[in-house]
Amino acid sequence: MLDRDIIFFDLDGTLTDSAPGVMNSFHHALTQFGIEPESHEELRRVVGPPLKYSFTVTYGVPVERFPEIMEHYLSYYLPKGMFENSVYPGVEELLKRLRTAGKRLAVASSKWQYGVNTVMEHYGLDKYFDFLGGSEESEGRIEKADVIRWMLRSMDIRDLSRVLMVGDRKYDVEGARECGIDTVGVLWGYGTADELTSAGATAVAETPDALAKMLGA
Repeated sequence: MLDRDIIFFDLDGTLTDSAPGVMNSFHHALTQFGIEPESHEELRRVVGPPLKYSFTVTYGVPVERFPEIMEHYLSYYLPKGMFENSVYPGVEELLKRLRTAGKRLAVASSKWQYGVNTVMEHYGLDKYFDFLGGSEESEGRIEKADVIRWMLRSMDIRDLSRVLMVGDRKYDVEGARECGIDTVGVLWGYGTADELTSAGATAVAETPDALAKMLGA
């Protein structure tokens, strides 16, 4: 059992299944740039990594044109894609159990801050959390580790042994490890057990119920 009292949760692929909206938004933005993905399923690889990485590294968009392609992405995502999303079965019950057990919960996401706030409020999950953390390029929060460091400072957390990261991709594990925090990988999202354990996850949980028990709730 990993009985920590502060739990950081990833958002996309951990709390909500955001793949349809993210993939549709990417498809819209890429086609505006004359890039046509080979298939819609190919776009699954963009769900999880930071947007800047997916556009510039995965699809080769020049870094200087990232703001431009983001405008196209957001033109679909803000009015529609953000809400092509759903809370994973069992997740809200997990959050209730953790709160009842006295855990302090926070979101640590690579999604930009406005998106985190909007999605959490729209699905009524914000009431379970003490802090919502997302990326903000203008403030130097881009990678997962940047977000976690900012959260640790903002929440005045000095004892890292009290903190655990929960996420579905290697980016969650690597970002947390960079900050000195252990991670539990979840298998209901977009990553695999091999990906998570290879990245250094302390443990993996197959279901929200299994995770709750692992966390002492």
